[in-house]
Amino acid sequence: MHANFFLTLSLVSAAPLAPLDVGPGLAPPPSGPGFHFIDVGQGSALLLVGREGHTVLIDAGPPPASEPILAALAAHDLAAVDLWIFSHFDNDHIGGFARALAGPDNLAGTDDDLELRERWDRGMGGMPETPAAIAYAAAGSPRTAARPGDRWDAPGMTVRVVAAGSPPERAAENERGLALCIEVEGTTLLAPGDLPFVQVEAAARACGAVDVLWTSHHGSRTGISQAVLAAAAPALVIISAGGDNSYCHPHPETLSLLQTYAVWSTDLAGASPHGPCPGLAAAWGPEHHLALADLWLPAGGAD
Repeated sequence: MHANFFLTLSLVSAAPLAPLDVGPGLAPPPSGPGFHFIDVGQGSALLLVGREGHTVLIDAGPPPASEPILAALAAHDLAAVDLWIFSHFDNDHIGGFARALAGPDNLAGTDDDLELRERWDRGMGGMPETPAAIAYAAAGSPRTAARPGDRWDAPGMTVRVVAAGSPPERAAENERGLALCIEVEGTTLLAPGDLPFVQVEAAARACGAVDVLWTSHHGSRTGISQAVLAAAAPALVIISAGGDNSYCHPHPETLSLLQTYAVWSTDLAGASPHGPCPGLAAAWGPEHHLALADLWLPAGGAD
């Protein structure tokens, strides 16, 4: 984890998204609204910050992710979350939730507990019987089973659940997840969780063209297609993946498909031609960037 390391991606009118390395420990993310992609290793977590301090979290990474999640909230001087959305119940998306709720002292019921006002998920039917899922179900914060068409609004912020097609009758957990269409101060993002590409295509059509595509399933080849890119038409692609992960994420086929796109990845499985994922080195494009960090994207031209 790199909790004190941030990169800023500046969005200025129609200009390309250009990264600025703020440096380790030198400065917090700039104030104002935007998207904070939290480096949680092999997992996903995204913090949305509104102009009036409204806060939405999406997913919670694996169990160790509680620390970088709390660090990201602290970097924005936030002690409460208005809405926490969980795309699905795999361990690398809900694992850090229960520990983060307990706050920095890791003791539930003390003064530093994180205040959570509302949470959304796919509904608890067929939930995995994992320790992370059991802890999630036991949490006392209010929860809602979100459905396509559900919407959450705050000044300058909108989060919509969009239709992603019907999952198969005996769907895997990835296929049962939520797809989100997000707008913060006019900057739009599609967050499809770990959905397979057929469902991401449906979500992209429902959401429409976006500024940012947060790739499905950590850059797996199962989560992206030419049809996804045609429907989403992103100016920027973000990949959340862990260093030296055993899945070879992001997959070389994904990177090849994204060869002409501006891509930032929080980390990757390893690009050595002598390592377990040798195709990554050949697939790495001229507009592809490795963050090894959290990523901060100001919204709507904010500084």
